Amino acid sequence: MMTGNDNSNSAPMEHLQSSLAVSFAQISAAGRKDENQDTVGARFPEGAALATKGIALAIADGVSSSQSAKQASQTAITGFLADYYATPDTWRTGQSANRVIQSLNRYLWSQSQNSVRQEGHLTTLSLLIIKGDKMFTFHIGDSRIYRYRHGSLEQLTRDHSQRVDHSTTYLTRALGADLSLEVDMQSHEIERGDIYLLSTDGLHDVISARDLAQHIEQTPNLDTLVQALHDTAFANGSQDNISVQAARIDDVGRPSESDAITVLSRLPFPPILDVGQSLDGLTVEKILHESERSQVYLVKRADGTLLVMKTPSPNYQDDAAFIERFVRESWIGSRLNNRQVVRVVEPSQTRTCLYYLTEYIPGPTLGELIHQRAPFAVADAIELAEQLVTGVRALHRKDTLHQDLKPDNIVMGRWGACLIDFGSCWVAGIEEMASPIAADKVLGTLDYSAPEYRYGGLTGPRSDQFSLAVLVYEMLTGKHPYGDAYGKAMSLVQFQKLTYRSALQFNPLVPVWLDRALEKSLYIQPAQRYEALSEWLRDIKRPNPNWLTAKHKPLIERHPERVWKVAALAGWAMAIAALVFIATK
Repeated sequence: MMTGNDNSNSAPMEHLQSSLAVSFAQISAAGRKDENQDTVGARFPEGAALATKGIALAIADGVSSSQSAKQASQTAITGFLADYYATPDTWRTGQSANRVIQSLNRYLWSQSQNSVRQEGHLTTLSLLIIKGDKMFTFHIGDSRIYRYRHGSLEQLTRDHSQRVDHSTTYLTRALGADLSLEVDMQSHEIERGDIYLLSTDGLHDVISARDLAQHIEQTPNLDTLVQALHDTAFANGSQDNISVQAARIDDVGRPSESDAITVLSRLPFPPILDVGQSLDGLTVEKILHESERSQVYLVKRADGTLLVMKTPSPNYQDDAAFIERFVRESWIGSRLNNRQVVRVVEPSQTRTCLYYLTEYIPGPTLGELIHQRAPFAVADAIELAEQLVTGVRALHRKDTLHQDLKPDNIVMGRWGACLIDFGSCWVAGIEEMASPIAADKVLGTLDYSAPEYRYGGLTGPRSDQFSLAVLVYEMLTGKHPYGDAYGKAMSLVQFQKLTYRSALQFNPLVPVWLDRALEKSLYIQPAQRYEALSEWLRDIKRPNPNWLTAKHKPLIERHPERVWKVAALAGWAMAIAALVFIATK
């Protein structure tokens, strides 16, 4: 943690952890005043805290009319930088920061009330948190946060102050002024090259926005920049303390789920697009799919790259659960880096609407191939199964279930089978989160989803295993392993009445050992399936010694109704024989 008060030297820091990299410098000086009542601080955590909490920059200007101005600003900065990182990792950034700010406000307010000399503990507070691929601002008072992007400077905060005359202004909002506090909060996506400035009024009141932008443009070194801004403010006649922080985004980090939802869910829904129309520099080349829930377009970037854009249907603009699930789709995809899983692509321009982009894979879907070619050669089906297992494993390593493995969600690309569509994915722990969709379980497509989704059993990686096995079975036979009745069953009793149909019935070229491996992975009860996909993959790639010859099931397993009929007839026959024997005696 870095804090500064009465410090005229810049404090540069460059932090590189994971993929988020931020360069930083700060300076805080008394200027022409006897005491520096400003406080600046920053915290650059390492390890897990960088991912869960991010980097925090903070600047505060103690209200000079208060005798405890310096103490108030120091309390605000040191208190926030300590307490924010102590909040639970499961809290979203806004929730964590706001809880800490409200706590600090109550403390400063109580200090003012309990002071014998009735000294006000009042201060401004402006916070910038950089986390993953997002930034968050929290603001009270007239200190400021600016963003410099693509040659343009934008003030992100608004001053909570009222001008009385040319030389007099007063704060309309300050930390510690009232028990009830309203905090301005914003969140935006960050871009590589963004520069953020945090300043107190001793600097920005005497340097125009135009001059600030010119300094940034001409001074790439952040240490030199903050010193130059301080010197310019002093030379321009600043009568106040002079404090400024500068941070540059050198590399963007991985998005976090909760913060992606926070930022992206606030974007407006895009309109329905036609071929030739453009959105954020992306021109629609073709409409790939339209449904009640979403639209999928083939779009072209300015550099000619083809991408796939998925947009939510305007029918769901007021459905918070739908919006959260849609946003979660892109977050799930952004966490994965596997050539058997479609790659989520960040837009080259800042998003103005809610959508996400993926790479374009021009090949046919597995569904189209099954329709054209089934039954597949055994070697081809096994090769595709191996590719699908690679993709599914990538999700499982992120504690994520796909939950909608079906032929139309698999596209044939450069590296073979590629999983697409994260709309039904489930992430471990999601049901414990305070979320409007916490209890929402998407079942996927009935013919391919595991039975436990419908009868209420325990779901997990073996549920995706079931769906994979259905796909391989269909590639080899063109049929469903349990027939048409599978899609109609809903209860465990109904599922247990279903009988696995040997793949050999429809394709005699399927080896017995492969059929047995499919049967094991397609058991109705998850506990009877393979413990791991690696075991299943081993048994479908090479013969299991125990299954080298056909092993006929007992008649009662193959045709239980016949056995019971024979047993019933035998029972009647024995009863009749006994009666006849008694009558003849």
